[in-house]
Amino acid sequence: SLIDYSEASSYGMTFVVGLLNTILIAVMGIIAATILGFILGVARLSDNWLIAKFSALYIEIFRNIPLLLQIFFWYYAVLRTLPT
Repeated sequence: SLIDYSEASSYGMTFVVGLLNTILIAVMGIIAATILGFILGVARLSDNWLIAKFSALYIEIFRNIPLLLQIFFWYYAVLRTLPT
């Protein structure tokens, strides 16, 4: 978190910490998605057959699967199988 807080903090401070954490994660997600999208877009235009097909397959798979289904997959198939 960007600001330290404890259980003695007020509700307002807790709200501000949550808001700042949400903004931080959103900005990091936007930057990561932009970089990944740019790399995959350029890779799809590549002259290398393997790179072009792999990036096209990745784009078509993730573009055609609904986001909620992807979230369920990552939660149940990946995160729940990790040790606690």
